[in-house]
Amino acid sequence: MKRLSFALCAAMLVTSLALAGHNPVQRVNRSAAGWPVGDFALTDDRGQPFTQDRLRGRWTFVVLGDTQCAEPCAAPLAALAGMRRRIAGTEALKTTQVVFVSLDPRRDTPRRLREYVAPFDSSFVGATGPNATLASLADDLGLHGEARALQGALVLLGPDGVVRAQYLPPFDVPLLTADYLKTRAHK
Repeated sequence: MKRLSFALCAAMLVTSLALAGHNPVQRVNRSAAGWPVGDFALTDDRGQPFTQDRLRGRWTFVVLGDTQCAEPCAAPLAALAGMRRRIAGTEALKTTQVVFVSLDPRRDTPRRLREYVAPFDSSFVGATGPNATLASLADDLGLHGEARALQGALVLLGPDGVVRAQYLPPFDVPLLTADYLKTRAHK
């Protein structure tokens, strides 16, 4: 019996040490889930209005940042591009959109936004608007703080314009995909 207990303890120790070196799982914050996003009016990367109407009927991932933020913005956009490739053969792709919202409307013109998001995925949309609108939208998304602190934030909105989840770095494409599809199935 002592031998079995020792072997069990040794196995548990080896397993815990192996898991300690494993990449952390995709963290999801659902504390803000269920809050509606208020009305907003942005301009997209084609110079067209981007309002709450473009959220209806679609699952929308919103990434906040600007075209100068580098890794904090590139990581969620790259993960979302990977997720879109994973769901490419499913019906879910038809009702999934990604919107990169620039918090620097002075510098990030529609053309600059298009040039920034297109290399990640040609279907991604860039948008920006007045600072007051951006601050209100960030607040509605459950994100608070200075613009630099919000860069790379990733929020999922349901087809009803309601916050469903906030994904936290580091981003793991298979886990992000699985959680997204599970969230879709439960709503």
